Amino acid sequence: MNVSQAGRRAGSTQGHRTAIEYENSLSLTAAQTQNAEQLFTAWSRGPFSHLSKLAIPSAATPHGFNLRARGHLVDGMLSAHVYSDALTGTSGSHLDEDPVVANVVTSGWAEFESGRQRHLVGPGQICIRDTKASWSFSCAPATTGHVVSIPRSLVIPHIGSPKVLNQGHMADANTPEVRFLTCFLRGIANNSDDFAESAVARTMARDACALLLSGIISPRPGQADEYRSVLLRAAKDVVENNLENPELSPRFIARAVGVSLRTLHRYFAEANESAMEFVRLRRVQKAHDELLRQGDVIRLSDISARMCYSDTSHFIRHFKSVYGVTPAAYVKEFRKSSSV
Repeated sequence: MNVSQAGRRAGSTQGHRTAIEYENSLSLTAAQTQNAEQLFTAWSRGPFSHLSKLAIPSAATPHGFNLRARGHLVDGMLSAHVYSDALTGTSGSHLDEDPVVANVVTSGWAEFESGRQRHLVGPGQICIRDTKASWSFSCAPATTGHVVSIPRSLVIPHIGSPKVLNQGHMADANTPEVRFLTCFLRGIANNSDDFAESAVARTMARDACALLLSGIISPRPGQADEYRSVLLRAAKDVVENNLENPELSPRFIARAVGVSLRTLHRYFAEANESAMEFVRLRRVQKAHDELLRQGDVIRLSDISARMCYSDTSHFIRHFKSVYGVTPAAYVKEFRKSSSV
């Protein structure tokens, strides 16, 4: 038998792991599955505390049982990839603190039932439900997917009325809204060090996730503006993290945030911006800051190449269009004013 659970509070790190990384696993032999109930105690705490009555169907365990979750826990918001062999149980216990949970199935299937509601979630589908209601669930052997769990108190302000959460919500995982949600969660995973170090970044991540989930559940007037704001922020984060990447382009950005190129251009245009103009501006601004910081230590040819300009003359022309003078004249004037 192998039972493990790992989770670290924000602000602490160990080895290469970040403070917000989360991992939980359970591995049983066929014989051990006969008395498995007490072994699920680790899953009844922390982000999976809404689960209860977990049980392994006796006919589904000839080769043992495995359950694994690995992802990130951001101040109560969980985003984790989960693998589970056949399992049944209950999700939710009528408590206000029970979270809103989204399950995106990539293989196998999961079924959720509450009263007259029944949702069978197959590969390529997402099911979002409020676990303040009690849902019975079951999943097929070797089911994999992504689980997102977030405090319901963060979702309710975006949907107008808690009644919207009275039913489960199904959607195709390939819709733009769900693709954007999964790309956003991937961004959290890829930048976990930043989230581990910044309480502000963690708050932004939770709020953005709540907004994206509410947009899938209940689109409402004014929410399009909030959605566009979140997308633009995510797109600009992609730019900031790839200024020295020669592949950076509107198509690269659109693919990274999970929207079409047309949608990306439309959202930038609605904010009176251009995706490529923003890329060029941030590159020349970063070059400007390095010139002031390093002065004669750095050559224009080196910095222009690093900022992905085709040649130095192109960089000089762009710098002059933004700052009014050439880089050399700008640095000279900066030094003169600094020495006064």
